[in-house]
Amino acid sequence: MFKLKGLAAAAVFGIMSMVGPVFAESWPSKNITMIVPFGAGGSIDRFARGLAQHWENNLDGVSIIVENRPGASGLLGAKTFLNAPADGHTLFVGIQPTLSMNTVVQNADFSLDDFAFVNFEQRDFGDVVVSASSRFNTIEDFVSEARAKPGELSVAMILGGGTSLFGLALLQELDLDVRIVTFDSGGALRTNMLGNHSDATISGAYGDRSLGDQVKVLAVASPEPFPGLDGAAPVAKAFEGLNIPQIGDSRFVAVHGTFAQEQPEAFAQLVESYKSTFESEVYQTYLKETGTDVISGYMGPDASTEQAKSMETVVIRFKDVLTNK
Repeated sequence: MFKLKGLAAAAVFGIMSMVGPVFAESWPSKNITMIVPFGAGGSIDRFARGLAQHWENNLDGVSIIVENRPGASGLLGAKTFLNAPADGHTLFVGIQPTLSMNTVVQNADFSLDDFAFVNFEQRDFGDVVVSASSRFNTIEDFVSEARAKPGELSVAMILGGGTSLFGLALLQELDLDVRIVTFDSGGALRTNMLGNHSDATISGAYGDRSLGDQVKVLAVASPEPFPGLDGAAPVAKAFEGLNIPQIGDSRFVAVHGTFAQEQPEAFAQLVESYKSTFESEVYQTYLKETGTDVISGYMGPDASTEQAKSMETVVIRFKDVLTNK
């Protein structure tokens, strides 16, 4: 009996050797869930739902279900994702550096290595903006007055996002002594800025672009002029040699790190499926219609991973400020 079992096992092994590992499945093999770590209706939710709608059209009947899991500044959604099966059928649609805020500032029990980044699709940049009636017309005007009047000028920002990291680095590198005024929401920040209640505001270039002639954007974190904000100086060119990161809030798609490591062929199929959807004419038309084409692009897994880790170094740089130490 023992010999018979051994021969049977050898026969099965021989068959497996010819057909390949039995656990290697093509992707996808079932419906997909997208975990969004913030509530419905926000920019990250709109991004996820727009992508899901177009992506599932290329998946031969497979559905993509968007699931909102808000709470603890994205931490609850991240943990919900990581607790799901690592089979490539649960995706995470998040924001960086918010994810690194979870790990560095909130001491989450996970790291960036637990995420395999498919793509950083939407990449916004921080900016320095004032109302149209402000006395400042250039970033040099603001810097000059700030240096002439240390401690007197005020700068408003939402502490904790990618835009605030740009603002903190800008003020640090330029060695400006200003009062920082913080807000909890974009609406309150914008009302403060349009009312000239602060001398300058650190915000996001994409959102400020929509304000048109209500504002003057003095500088942007992007390496080149931001589309639609041609008068705003890229900080890297205005102040060469300073360590001011090209940062803002970036929206990405990721899967479990173990899935990418243990099933590289299936991960490659997932990436190619996403890339094909992103580059399709219908999706590109959708991006233009929604106006998000100016911040959308395909970087791919390697460049996206590098971008995520680079942004985390900026969070670490300002950890004490972000934790009010």
